[in-house]
Amino acid sequence: MGAVACAQQEMPPGGPEDIRPPVVVATTPGALEMVTDLETDIRFDFDERISERVPGGALETAISVSPTSGEYRVQHGRQSLTVKMDGGLRPGLVYRVTLDAAVSDMFGNTITDPFELIFSTGGELVPTTLAGEVWDRITGRPVSQAALVAIGSDSLVHRSTADRSGIFGFRYLPGGSFNLTAFQDQNRNGEPDSTEVQGLTPLSIAVGDTVLLELSILTPDTSAANLTGTEILDSTTVILLFDDFLDYEGGTTGIDVTISSDSAGAPGIVELLHETAYIAWAEEVTDSLAILDSIEAQELAEISSVAARAAADLAAATDSGAAGDSIVTNDSALEAALADTVLVATVGAGVRPQALTPRGRPPALPRLEGSTAGPTADGRRVLPGRRLIARIDALIPFETEFTVTVSGVVNMFGLAGGGGEAALFREVVIDSVAIADSVAAADSIPAGDSIATADTGVVIDTSSVALGGRDGRR
Repeated sequence: MGAVACAQQEMPPGGPEDIRPPVVVATTPGALEMVTDLETDIRFDFDERISERVPGGALETAISVSPTSGEYRVQHGRQSLTVKMDGGLRPGLVYRVTLDAAVSDMFGNTITDPFELIFSTGGELVPTTLAGEVWDRITGRPVSQAALVAIGSDSLVHRSTADRSGIFGFRYLPGGSFNLTAFQDQNRNGEPDSTEVQGLTPLSIAVGDTVLLELSILTPDTSAANLTGTEILDSTTVILLFDDFLDYEGGTTGIDVTISSDSAGAPGIVELLHETAYIAWAEEVTDSLAILDSIEAQELAEISSVAARAAADLAAATDSGAAGDSIVTNDSALEAALADTVLVATVGAGVRPQALTPRGRPPALPRLEGSTAGPTADGRRVLPGRRLIARIDALIPFETEFTVTVSGVVNMFGLAGGGGEAALFREVVIDSVAIADSVAAADSIPAGDSIATADTGVVIDTSSVALGGRDGRR
């Protein structure tokens, strides 16, 4: 029985659990060192044993050498990684060697941030910097872990990788002109292949400068944008739908749209707008109408107040037996209101300000699945759409077949020649509920049931009086 005594709590074999990733404790060459021996190998030493396994399988994928001056091999040591350059280092360059966040220890703890080593083989160590953000041109969101290559006029390839937030940086670049490409390196070959999402921008940078930019990427496209259908937004507005995102920045000058019919006269195009431009235009019109409504409401409120006092003064004058006399006041606003035949009716006929006239707002575009055209929520970017909006010069008749023909459309990838034909048909839709409501509303306050009043010169608006039944009695 003694053999089954309570076991003692002990540390697991091998000591405490290791939860800390490996740390680079030394490099060869050293940071910002001037290297004269071009056969020098590049080496990273760690504080513990590291695993031979990295994402992608090959150790070469864990290290990026910039600029690329030839092929290189990565050798694994117990606590080190060594980069051997085929043909050695090149003279007169500033090298930036990046150890990606891919190296782990024997317990699977992976380094959390890339480690960057800068050294020179004769190039001037000036901290010229190119940095920015890679983002998706369709969604507006940052692109995590995007690969970047900057090719200079000397054909050397400088490399970098965006972090999880899409932020990238090239440090100690030489001054000059570059073509900067960002892409999603799906096959991990370090090159932007024709099927990979990518974006290109040319730029120039002077020695010692810091250039910040935003680089958008987009799926390559080899086919033009095709017209797939039409939709009637309202009686004078037509939506043209395409199977691809459109280049709104190029405008609509080169786009031709015609509407034709064999049985009726066809309307003409007054204005053609990209989806993004229509959204901005509709918002501007809506805001301006809201301002006009607010101004008109304030003016009518002031007129109503003045008119009410005018009616009260008139009633007082009538009660005092001076109804036939002219009314004299010390209120300039009151006198102006009484004299204004446009805004205020003759005092003897009563005073009633006009009601606000409803103003028609531009209709909002229906939501399109897979598309969020227009400004982003933070207002930093404008996203493309797949629709054109045509405003026409006549009402679209019901039950008439039209053909819409479009040409000269350019997609977001810059490919021209888009367009096509699609049918346009405005169908009569009978809303039985709306008809029933309109019938009931027409009989809710019969015209003969207006409230009779003595002729005091004040008109009473019966719309504010609650009626109890069809005859006006409760």
